[in-house]
Amino acid sequence: MMRAAGTIALCGALLAGASSPAAAARDPKVQLKIVNSVKGGATKTAWLRCAPTGGTHPDARTACRQLRRVGGDPAKLNVSPGTACTKEFRPHVIAVVGRWYGTTVKWGKVFPNGCQAKAATGAVAAL
Repeated sequence: MMRAAGTIALCGALLAGASSPAAAARDPKVQLKIVNSVKGGATKTAWLRCAPTGGTHPDARTACRQLRRVGGDPAKLNVSPGTACTKEFRPHVIAVVGRWYGTTVKWGKVFPNGCQAKAATGAVAAL
């Protein structure tokens, strides 16, 4: 879990330095930095913006829809609860930081493998 805390702290620092006063006037109502890091593998990041939908996320429309269903709380995501996953152990750290309609979001979790991460987070962390 130390890695998740470090990832969230890093994302928070990135987010804090990402805006300027001029940009704040036209910022979307939702702006989240999403990180998907695989132990011994790649770390992928994307910006997700909702209202209006956009950013660098590969499926922003679906990710925004899934987050709207849980009021912007990634901890409440459970997109495919019936998914049968293998017992493979290759940890994935998922972190989501930013803001959701004026509320600060700082969430991170370590999943045992990619299948379980995808079943829980759906399109949100599918980078």
